[in-house]
Parts: sequence; structure tokens; C-alpha cells
Amino acid sequence: MLTISRRFNGPPQSGNGGYVSGMLAQLLLAEVGDTPGAKAEVMLLKPPPLEKPLTTRQPAESELLRLLDGSTMIAEAELVEAAGELVEPVSYDEAVSAAKGFAGLGGHPFPTCFVCGPDHPTGLHVFPGPVPGRKGVVAAPWTPAEDAVGPEFVWAALDCPGGWSAGDLAGRPIVLGRMSVEMLDETPIAAGERYVVLGRHLRTEGRKTFTVSALYGPSGEPVASAEAVWIAIDPATVKPAVTE
Repeated sequence: MLTISRRFNGPPQSGNGGYVSGMLAQLLLAEVGDTPGAKAEVMLLKPPPLEKPLTTRQPAESELLRLLDGSTMIAEAELVEAAGELVEPVSYDEAVSAAKGFAGLGGHPFPTCFVCGPDHPTGLHVFPGPVPGRKGVVAAPWTPAEDAVGPEFVWAALDCPGGWSAGDLAGRPIVLGRMSVEMLDETPIAAGERYVVLGRHLRTEGRKTFTVSALYGPSGEPVASAEAVWIAIDPATVKPAVTE
């Protein structure tokens, strides 16, 4: 059973894709074990509902784990080959400078997003802005709070920087469709320390956008990397219906 707290929203009425994916990935690894040379990948099929008990199911003779709302499949996790590219780092000071240019401060499709929403009171406040001289690359500083140090928060922190690397999210909103994360350092995330997270746009094909992102630790060590596929959407499709 898994319930996504309202605090961990992306769009106003659904869970942040990175956070939900991270939660499901941890449940998968607990079921099938951590396999050398493999990483968890999660495909999101429906907006994850908030404050609603969801069930998990592992199909017989498989290494899949599905997240269900009743009979509706919300997401599916599996292990895939741990092969990907690492976004080259910037210094913490460079990330701080880049964040000043975060486009979401002037126009954000989901301003209360737990990860990158400027209007979320207890969010991660990861505000990725463009890195000078590196086309399609954004960076942001991140100082984890005491209650945001689990693996699911690594997934969350790696989520939105990929999306913002794609460009104008206010004009062309996108939501996470698929994400995989490879942990490169088993040292637990430390609250109060200074981390740097980056995203890089790879390409856009029709409604799909492909990105990579990376998290670096206080000493500049690579902590985790991610690959993601995003889907362009009509914002109205993820807003709650108006009821009288």
C-alpha cells in the first residue's frame, strides 16, 4: 500500500513524477533486490492521485512492480541496464548563479510543484537556470532538509531539472512519462550539505522530450544520474474538475 501525501504534488492534484517514481523504485528494489549493472526505471501511465491508498502488484514470474488505483494502473517499475551519460558538473557557486535565471520564477505551469515550485511552502526549492556557454544545460543548488534525505528525494531532485532544460515550460508544459535513476554513490544524502543538480536537454521528437540529469555532492562527487522522457500536455488535463 502506498499513499502519496498532498505535500508531494507536481501538478496541483497529482503526485510529483520524480518523487512517486522514486517511491515505487524503492519498493521494487525491496522485492527483487539490487542487481549489479542494473537500475530502476519507472513508467508513469496516469497522474498519481494524492491522499488515496494505492496498491502494488508484482505479476507472476516477473521483475515488474505495478502501482494501481483500484484496477487502473498508475505506474510500472522494472530493472533496466545501468548505462547512461553523466552531465558534466558545475561548481556550487555557478549553480547558485544559474538559479537566478530560473524561468519558473516568472512563469510556471505548476507553481506549487514540490520540487521546483516557488509557491510550495515546504518544497525542495530546486530552481534550475541556464548555465552560460552550455546550450540546453541548467543547474541549481540544493540543500536537503532533515526530512528530505531518502532515495525518493534524490529521484525528485533529478526530476524537474531535466524538464526545465527543455526550454519554455510555461508555454509548452510537459510531464514526466518515464524515468530511470542510477545511484553512483551509496553514501546517504546529508541534510544541510550543499549539492548541485543539473539537467540537459537531449532532443525533442513530437510530443516527447528526452533529457538527462545528474546530482553532485558537497565535495563534487557524482551521487546519481537520471534519464527521462517527458510528454507535452494540455495543462487542463492535469487540473481538477470544477465542481459546484
